[in-house]
Amino acid sequence: MTSSITSNNTTNPYSTTASGPMFDTPVGPLNNAHKFFIANIDYQTTAPQVKSYFAQFGNVNHVKLIPHHSDPDNGILPKSIPGSASQRHKGYGFLFMMDHESAMAVERYVNAFPNNKIEMLGRRDVFVKRHDERRRNVGNAGRNVGDVGAGVGA
Repeated sequence: MTSSITSNNTTNPYSTTASGPMFDTPVGPLNNAHKFFIANIDYQTTAPQVKSYFAQFGNVNHVKLIPHHSDPDNGILPKSIPGSASQRHKGYGFLFMMDHESAMAVERYVNAFPNNKIEMLGRRDVFVKRHDERRRNVGNAGRNVGDVGAGVGA
């Protein structure tokens, strides 16, 4: 028995920007070792455009641009096209390359620029950096949960 994954942008209000989808269906399993953080992306840029740009370095597995979400408590909604379910992304996202060689090609390219800021799809200063999950949790290393709240006069 086989199953297929389909994407239906009409049922998910956060799956498209004004000009196209914010993410695509991954080609294969996502590997965090081949993951990159991308910031300062133009709000009109779509995931297929990002995928097409990085395809020059190798096999792109997946692109996900992070959407704005509405706040139902105060009614604040991000800018959207009138009469449309489309929302814009926050200007950053993630790129997953398919294999080590492709990831290394992207890394070599962006490391050649000051502060890892490249020009991409007509936008300058797009920040691209390998995303390391291990670095996200370093701040809590060595912290003893029992020490929380203990202070002077305790």
